[in-house]
Amino acid sequence: MKDKNYIEPEFYTPADFPTSKARSKYEVNKIKADLTWRYPFIKMDEVYAHKDGMDLHVHVIMPTPNNLFPSDKTFPLVVYVQGSAFQKQNMGDHLAHLAEFAMRGYVIAMVEYRYAPKATFPKQILDVKTAIRFLYQNKEKYHIQADQAILWGDSSGGHTVVMTAVTEHNQNFSEEDNETQPLNIIGVIDLYGPTVIRRMNYQPSIGDHTSANGYEGQLFGRIPVLENLDLVEKANPLNYITPESALPPFLIMHGDKDRLVPFEQSVLLYDALKDAGKDATFYQLEGADHAMDAFFTKQMTNIVADFMQKCLKKSK
Repeated sequence: MKDKNYIEPEFYTPADFPTSKARSKYEVNKIKADLTWRYPFIKMDEVYAHKDGMDLHVHVIMPTPNNLFPSDKTFPLVVYVQGSAFQKQNMGDHLAHLAEFAMRGYVIAMVEYRYAPKATFPKQILDVKTAIRFLYQNKEKYHIQADQAILWGDSSGGHTVVMTAVTEHNQNFSEEDNETQPLNIIGVIDLYGPTVIRRMNYQPSIGDHTSANGYEGQLFGRIPVLENLDLVEKANPLNYITPESALPPFLIMHGDKDRLVPFEQSVLLYDALKDAGKDATFYQLEGADHAMDAFFTKQMTNIVADFMQKCLKKSK
């Protein structure tokens, strides 16, 4: 039984909710609250597909208040693929960087892919395409502005987003129908991703990129890379870049002291894009090794943000 002081619950907006009239009999310190929203809301481990007996997840970072304060604001979509040498991803590696970046006004979806050696090429690319379509189908839930995406990835994630873009219209690299579920990729940001795998040991490196048990060999099913070039070359994005290819703008960043993925890998991609007459910009980070914070300084994230704005304007 409710007593006479009970107040029935009802919905209020934050602005309409009454200020409490409760008062302490002791002195209370008062501070005028700064109501500026400073942090994004993150939906963790959202299942976007179930493949090969495993759930695949996205972490969706939204620059909007959480569910206690609903908002009808929408934002451009950025799909981020975390690098992992094609192994199981640590999805938290760049979560802090991306959460900060999301506050510039982007929904950022971090995509989990099936990983080597359990899952071989091209399953990683297929998964990213499935995730993009899932996000479009749920754009109201995630405050996504439109059915278009900018792709961003580092290391093996860089390779994955580049391959996703250069095979955007290739039905052989999609588990869904390209005609009825177009991807509408409007930009690609590649941080120090491999490209021409057979050439990786043509440059100094601390890893063997040709052996069956190397990360690249595991991607193709634990096979020696140089003895299986017919398969390996299917993962070479340069083979899909032609003057006739419909490709979005590319932003490439790579350190010239990268010990894991040789700097030349990005040079090869950049030259192929420019040779084909495509929109591509390349930043050589002098003295930078692989996967350093140097790629997420204010200067570098400003470059990324400017590139994204260019892509959005070009897509209109």
